[in-house]
Amino acid sequence: MNKSCSHCGQSFEPEPGYYFGAMFVSYAINTALFIAAWVALTVLKPDYSLSLLLSLLGVSAIVFLPFIYRISRSIWIAIFISYKGEDISSSS
Repeated sequence: MNKSCSHCGQSFEPEPGYYFGAMFVSYAINTALFIAAWVALTVLKPDYSLSLLLSLLGVSAIVFLPFIYRISRSIWIAIFISYKGEDISSSS
């Protein structure tokens, strides 16, 4: 992750340990992913085995890891630092 935004200069590392809370956001996203995978497996193959379920959950966690890592950090910073887009009225 970059140290700061190239457009507005906002620091992406406000303080040491700032993104510790992003772990909880990541946990919530992973929980939702696991429940969705479990429900999908239950609908598609009602007589699944435990090893199939654990394999599916492990593969989905590994595949979505880069996305979940970035999105959880983005959600965490968006909670505390509001986004101020360009003022389109002054650009004309």
